[in-house]
Amino acid sequence: ERVKAICQLNDQIVFDDFIPLKAGEEVRTMTVDNVKNTFWIYTDSSIFELIVSKEDRDVWKLYLEKQQFDTSLQYCKNPAQRDKVLTTQAEHYFSRKHYLLSATFYAQSTVPFEEVALKFVERDERDALRNYLLNKLDKLRRQDRTQKTIIATWLVEIYLSKINNLENLAASSAGSDDINNYKVEQTVLEEEFKGFLEQYKADLDKKTTYSLIASHGRTNELLFYASLISDYEKVISHWIQERNYKQALGVLSKQASVDTIYKFAPVLMENAPSETVYVWMRQPNLNPRNLMPALLKYDHLKAPENTKTNQAIRYLQYVVQQLNNTDPAIHNFLLTLYATQPTQDESALLQFLASEGREPYYNLDYALRLCSQNGRMQSCVHIYSNMGLYEEAVDLALKHDDLELARINADKPEDDDSLRKKLWLKIARHVVEKKGDIKTAMDYLQHCDLLKIEDILPFFPDFVLIDDFKEEICAALDEYNSKIEELKVEMEEATKSAESIRLDIRELRCRHAVVTTGEKCSMCDFPLLTRPFYVFPCQHAFHADCLITKVTKHLNPRQLRRFKDLQQQITKEMNNVNRTPDNNEARGRQQQPAGSLDRLRGLILPDTTAHSGDDVAVVVPKVDQLKDELDDLVASECILCGDMMIKTIEQPFINEEENDLLESWAI
Repeated sequence: ERVKAICQLNDQIVFDDFIPLKAGEEVRTMTVDNVKNTFWIYTDSSIFELIVSKEDRDVWKLYLEKQQFDTSLQYCKNPAQRDKVLTTQAEHYFSRKHYLLSATFYAQSTVPFEEVALKFVERDERDALRNYLLNKLDKLRRQDRTQKTIIATWLVEIYLSKINNLENLAASSAGSDDINNYKVEQTVLEEEFKGFLEQYKADLDKKTTYSLIASHGRTNELLFYASLISDYEKVISHWIQERNYKQALGVLSKQASVDTIYKFAPVLMENAPSETVYVWMRQPNLNPRNLMPALLKYDHLKAPENTKTNQAIRYLQYVVQQLNNTDPAIHNFLLTLYATQPTQDESALLQFLASEGREPYYNLDYALRLCSQNGRMQSCVHIYSNMGLYEEAVDLALKHDDLELARINADKPEDDDSLRKKLWLKIARHVVEKKGDIKTAMDYLQHCDLLKIEDILPFFPDFVLIDDFKEEICAALDEYNSKIEELKVEMEEATKSAESIRLDIRELRCRHAVVTTGEKCSMCDFPLLTRPFYVFPCQHAFHADCLITKVTKHLNPRQLRRFKDLQQQITKEMNNVNRTPDNNEARGRQQQPAGSLDRLRGLILPDTTAHSGDDVAVVVPKVDQLKDELDDLVASECILCGDMMIKTIEQPFINEEENDLLESWAI
């Protein structure tokens, strides 16, 4: 009459209920539907279905009571059940002193952080506490920055304490078998600590972390952390303090901040110049100006390296030659280094000066003053020459008896023969007067084609044997004879040319053209002889006024201004020549405007009717010259055959003035 369900896990009754039977009714059997997971009870007259629901709701608890924690977690239905299992599991391992396991499960539970931490601290279980904190830190969200920083800092302290403790144990166990175990454990823990720093570097406070690591005296870990957060200045400063400049340069070469390079440049250049310059040369983005303080501080003679190469010059050479730097300050500094070298050899300095070309980037005045102060004579000569002061260059070279250098500079002004001759005379005079070497002076006649024997003869002393330059004198006399003969030939040719020209002039005066009485003007088609006219070799003839009217339209502004100026000058001169006290008619003509065509026609071709009898004008040479110029301007070519006609090809048949007339004919 009853139905009871017994749990197979603990043999406890979990369900007990009556079967509603009728009077006299009996249960016959019970069967199972494995497909639908239901149970059926058959009686004499009825069928009952038993439906099982939430059969596993307390299974987690049963497994938890049996301390089967993993299985219990599988049957947990919500976070509360899971937290209960994890908390119980953590407490179970803690009670059995399995602190590392306990820490792992405590970190997954919701047990308050302070409570768990105090448990491990009271038991002095630092390894378990470290494990708990690591797991707890790993589960914190990104926005929990404060909690993450606190836990991470605490872990740093725990790691450092543990490492130092293992180091002390290994030191105190010297000679025993445990020393190797301690060292291995210490190495493993150090690698774990580095991994922790690498993973949580963003959560650590830099200043606090530096302080903690430094307080425990862990230099390697301090440098490792500084490198992780790209604090290369900290690492470089450490190695410099340790006087390990090679390590410092190794770190410097791996970072990309030019400000860091500038900061440590002086001390590194002073103590490891060669390696420092090598690092600089691998950084093309450096501004050499910012490295000048370090280069100025560098003293090649006191450098720790046993090398003859001046590293400052080496770097600046690279900047100028390879990087094509054009900063005048850099070029002046490199020039200074060259000029102040403790050597008499100027080859390097001269090579630098020559490489700069005719427009150097260094200051010429500064370079000249510097080289003069340091006794760099050849360089001074080069700079004088570069400044175009060839006389000063030759004088300085001669002052130091450097004839070859003087000769080189004497040939440099190639476009100024007079100056070049003057410079060579300076050299010749120096050779004759200071050295008494007449033969060498005579040799200069072969080197300079501008010098002649008579140029250097005044430098010779009053009493000297002519055997050394007898041949040169004879050659000079022969040359003069040849030139005299050439001049004679040229004079004869000039005389012939002059005769030919005079003959042409006489023929030109007799040149004429035949004009018939019926000839008409090619412009206006009126009889030509009615007014003054022009006749051209092409047989075209024009009235003077017609020609002037046409030509003035094609003159450019400059020619037109000259045209009017000539008119005014001719008018003025003619008035001065023809003015008489009683000639009122001439005075009336003077009052006419100078721009009138009739007036102009009278200026160019005087009207025969206007000047008859005693009124013939006396034409002075100046008036003739003005009329000739005006004639050349107006009648230089035929307007129908010359260039003026050719240029009209580009002009339209209908000009702008006739557009209105053209439009009036539009249909």
